[in-house]
Amino acid sequence: MLRFVVLLQFEMRKVFARKKAILFLIALNVVPILASILALLVYAKVKTWGLGGLEFSMLVKMMKALFTAHLKLFFWISPFFLALVIGDSFSGESGKGYLKIILGKSFAIVIFLLLAVTLGGIFLQVDIWVARLVSVSPGVIMDMTANASIIDSITALRVLFIMFVANLTFIGFFILFSQFWDSPILMALASLIVLMSIQTYVLMAPFLARFDPIYAALEKWCFTRHLSNLFAMENISSVLSNDLTLSDERLWNPLVASFGWAIFFFLIAWLFFERKPILN
Repeated sequence: MLRFVVLLQFEMRKVFARKKAILFLIALNVVPILASILALLVYAKVKTWGLGGLEFSMLVKMMKALFTAHLKLFFWISPFFLALVIGDSFSGESGKGYLKIILGKSFAIVIFLLLAVTLGGIFLQVDIWVARLVSVSPGVIMDMTANASIIDSITALRVLFIMFVANLTFIGFFILFSQFWDSPILMALASLIVLMSIQTYVLMAPFLARFDPIYAALEKWCFTRHLSNLFAMENISSVLSNDLTLSDERLWNPLVASFGWAIFFFLIAWLFFERKPILN
């Protein structure tokens, strides 16, 4: 166990040391940062009109909406980051026999992604705290009973668990592709093309099914449809407002299916790895 912890720490340092990781953090969180700054500027301007309580409640709703968009944006951006990082981590080392540290690498990447998506939420939450502080001044009506948090701790854990399962599925998919390519760039491009093709088919399948039911049957074997259900705007919004729990069928079914696909990808990748040293 101690050896695995040391390995995990080593792999996390490698992930954070990559320039791609820093660029990804900026790309993912530029929307929350800029949007929150603009929201505070607007709030400071409107605050002078003496609308204290109304202003604050509107700001909280705005930040929750931005956090919902932040999670949705993460769903679309993270595969590009994963394809590049996993290409560097696995494709370049597969021929050297280092894939036995697959778990350490995978958990390091998952932890980085969870920290990345949390960072955006922290930016938005800080804005709400600042707004509450500056609202307490003479001549401004402030509803001090208003909820000053984007989400509570239980909801945050639900969100992180959903992100964990989704990222694990993507990681398993890209690791499987890394077994067939020695070049990280070629692996990233090939895997992203396949991923986008699958998702495009998922989007088109409902229309194609009007002509032939077989298209709907094939869609059931596309793993991205489960991830799309998890990150539907309606579902994300319901989770953040505590109207939807993990045990609800709308979340439970795609969570179980996504986790099943993750296990499938990891098992197939492991089987290829076990045979690769013999073939080489």
